[in-house]
Amino acid sequence: MRKRRVAGMIGGGLALAFLLFAGLSVADRIAATTDSDADDAQRRLALSRPVAASLTPVTIAQVSELPGPSLRLSGTAEPASVVMLLDRGERVRQVRSNADGLWSATLDVPDRPMAIEAMLFEDSAVNAQTGTGGDGTASAPGLRGVETVFRIHRPADMAAGLPPLIMIAAPAAPTRLVSSPFGGLPASGPLAIGAIDYDDAGGVIFSGLSADPGRVRLYVANTQIGETRVGADGRWAYIAASVMPLGEYDVRAELLPSDPSGERAAVSVPFERLPPVAAEGEGDEGALSVSFEPFRWQIRRSLVGGGMQSTAIFAPDETPAQIEPAPE
Repeated sequence: MRKRRVAGMIGGGLALAFLLFAGLSVADRIAATTDSDADDAQRRLALSRPVAASLTPVTIAQVSELPGPSLRLSGTAEPASVVMLLDRGERVRQVRSNADGLWSATLDVPDRPMAIEAMLFEDSAVNAQTGTGGDGTASAPGLRGVETVFRIHRPADMAAGLPPLIMIAAPAAPTRLVSSPFGGLPASGPLAIGAIDYDDAGGVIFSGLSADPGRVRLYVANTQIGETRVGADGRWAYIAASVMPLGEYDVRAELLPSDPSGERAAVSVPFERLPPVAAEGEGDEGALSVSFEPFRWQIRRSLVGGGMQSTAIFAPDETPAQIEPAPE
């Protein structure tokens, strides 16, 4: 009796397994019949995904102006990958990084402001997209760099022999000035103020240089807002939230030297936080507008991922007309 019961249980289990297998097979055939391009869809989806964040992101390390004029850029990226360069959202050049992850490119300079950013493509994704071994014609999304190179040069400044504005900007980081149309930074003794970056919410990044070690204390409209230490490379930066009201007022930096016998210095600039008016094409990738003044330029641009940011740069004591022309 027990043997018949066990045999029945085994037989029932086998029958249930057979029915389950048959059902799955039928379901697979139905899925294959009704969605025959599922594999292709999955492959297309994989191609549309951004490059893995674990890869070395593309950076822009050096920028230089060449005769022509043209712009020479170099940086790092994932080794043996394709780096696409975009100017205000439009592709202008693609290059390949070498086995050490180094890349460089020379771009023609148009008669308008430039905003160059870089994108990284994983080599396998490019190959799958083009089928030609990654020849630089891929259109699938890649891993975007966070740095943007801006070049702004007015015809009148060019005719006067004044250098262009070239700066490297990144969200939540101080803008680095490569070349200033004012020929220098506002400075007093060892201390200098560089770019001031701010957003529409009043957040701000102050930055500058100091030839001497110490701490830099910041004032907005004669109100102390904080201080920061000069780095080993001579750079300093201070980030604050909601401390910049609308309107015009002085921003002052004071150097407190590490050496008690060192030189104390202070430098002030006439800052104006502009209202959040729309930039040309605002809402579009690569939106950019510039407010030109004899002693101050303000650049307002769109950020990758949304939002706008402004950068103010300042003249030293001289006005641009008094600056000696840049050497050829």
